Amino acid sequence: MLISPHRSWLFPTLLIAVLLSVGNSQESYAKPYTQQSSLEHIALSREDRSQILFSTGIQKALNGDYVHAIQDYDQALQLAPSNSEVYYNRGVAYFSINRPQNALQDFSQAIALQPNMAEAYGNRGLIRQTLGDRQGAISDYQQAKQLFQQKGNRPAAEQMEHWIDQQGTPQ
Repeated sequence: MLISPHRSWLFPTLLIAVLLSVGNSQESYAKPYTQQSSLEHIALSREDRSQILFSTGIQKALNGDYVHAIQDYDQALQLAPSNSEVYYNRGVAYFSINRPQNALQDFSQAIALQPNMAEAYGNRGLIRQTLGDRQGAISDYQQAKQLFQQKGNRPAAEQMEHWIDQQGTPQ
């Protein structure tokens, strides 16, 4: 499963910065006591909230809770619908609960948003193979192989080559 390190530091860093600034502000007037958390007053962008939901979904998926991971991914996509990594991970979750058509759609959307996502091509090829679309599978495996080679990921490119060979077509 692809787990993106992009912006994974953003929320904890933002939270620490806000908490430090709240802790250091010395106001001269008295405030009434409330039991509200200081976090309730932090305004997070849609993208930040989406990233938090995405991270929560990843944790649930890693624990095998794919159904709830999908729910988190759905919410993340409502906030940031152009995040290819969320589509990719939701596709993995759908495939894990035997919903290949949903997975196929999500891998296709991830590819549309990020055409160089080799992992999405490889997984889409696997689903196409499972669904009996041999030519579609070969096409995706070839694209994934090329992208993995460009990225210098030889083991993944070799895996794609192996899957292409299993389809029984010459290179």
